[in-house]
Amino acid sequence: MRITANGLNIHLEVRGTGKPVVCLHGFSENLGTWDDIDLAGFRLILVDLPGHGSTEKSSALQPYRLPTLLETLHDLTQQLELVQYSVMGYSMGGRIALAYALQYPWEIAKLIMESASYGECGEHSREKRRRDDAVLAEDIRQNGIEWFESYWSGLELFKTQARLPETVRAQIRQRRLQNEPYALANTLLASGQGTFPCLKDRVAELTMPVLFISGKLDSKYQKIGREFSHLNARIIRQTISGAGHNTHLEDPQTFRAVVSEFLNA
Repeated sequence: MRITANGLNIHLEVRGTGKPVVCLHGFSENLGTWDDIDLAGFRLILVDLPGHGSTEKSSALQPYRLPTLLETLHDLTQQLELVQYSVMGYSMGGRIALAYALQYPWEIAKLIMESASYGECGEHSREKRRRDDAVLAEDIRQNGIEWFESYWSGLELFKTQARLPETVRAQIRQRRLQNEPYALANTLLASGQGTFPCLKDRVAELTMPVLFISGKLDSKYQKIGREFSHLNARIIRQTISGAGHNTHLEDPQTFRAVVSEFLNA
């Protein structure tokens, strides 16, 4: 399905029936990352974010900036005539989901963040991250998508994915290779963690039920999850044993069970 939202051609898929859940993938991924996730009684609205998958890949920076991105997603939900719906996001998609829930709280039934942060905080850390993102963006432009895929899959963050079946790893690789270097670069420059606002002080504003999922083998996001629960006592934390950063790919069965229990509560 394709919908023009906020002037951008968006690709999405709708799976299942029931209460709507808008699902947002991570950086360099696409909606195919949710292929093994089905939730009985819920209608999953899987979105290719701007610059990813089969959604329009603008050469301009503006469509990738967070305010524009949030407007685009909201326009999409309005065209789909969603009134009350949940939002679920993984990694970069989880950051966007958090920002979206803070901007449109009256519409969000429940929020699910998987291995997501509230953005980089502290001007020194933010400036360093902006520089790092700019360097990576230029490297992607200069070296191409094959180089990026090899670099990205080799990050320490994804080391636990080496244990996945070869077929699953091949699917992840193929999704990454479908990207355009300039679109990934634009994403980093316009809405990377150094540019993305620090939302730490706003986490306490969340009033809807919130679930934070992380893998036990992902120490960085285990720590972030603990910080989220300290910032807002209403946030429910769930740890998936034996999984790293991408819990919905590394243990889809447990992920489905955890999310279903939360959504049905």
